[in-house]
Amino acid sequence: MTDHNALIEKLGREIKPVRRIWPTGLRVMAWLAVALPCAVAASFLVPRGLTDWSQPGAKLAILQIALAFLLGTLAIRSAFTLSIAGRRAISWKALLPIALMWLGLSVINMQGNGAILHDDDSTRCFTFLMVVSTPMMLLMIASLRRSRSLHPVRSLAMAGVGISSLAVSLLAFCHPVHLHVLDFVMHLAAVLSIVALTILVGKRWVALDK
Repeated sequence: MTDHNALIEKLGREIKPVRRIWPTGLRVMAWLAVALPCAVAASFLVPRGLTDWSQPGAKLAILQIALAFLLGTLAIRSAFTLSIAGRRAISWKALLPIALMWLGLSVINMQGNGAILHDDDSTRCFTFLMVVSTPMMLLMIASLRRSRSLHPVRSLAMAGVGISSLAVSLLAFCHPVHLHVLDFVMHLAAVLSIVALTILVGKRWVALDK
């Protein structure tokens, strides 16, 4: 097209209004306000009990909940930040100490635990984590799709870490205070599965060139 005025007019007609992205902190709070109730509602689809907080070691379990929630919130914030070009997100190196503290407390919690759990009990933990993470995963992908991302895999991986951490914190409210080794292994397997699924499902929707 050689007529520049006609080209500008044509492009002007095709331009759609741009909706400004909310500040990252507000996006995180809004996402948590919607995602956590959805996750709690989804938890009722899975057979579960309630944690007996009178058991020895309950304070350690509460500290684990706090660490998992903190890790999840920071990872979700980092995922949103990574989706905006030019923004500097929280490095995984900054989140690593929190994750290692949670792992360390889990190992301490397993020491001296003589209770034997059946395979079905550990499987229910895996199922719980996958079920409660599903609505959070879908909401996260929908939220990231608004801004897209130059680094979709990194954004989605960080989102998966955040979602799995929040799911673990919810599991603690309906799980025995003490952990069994097989139980802990299933928790880690669920975390890896959530991260992988978040990347696989969300990549085509979050990538900037789609």
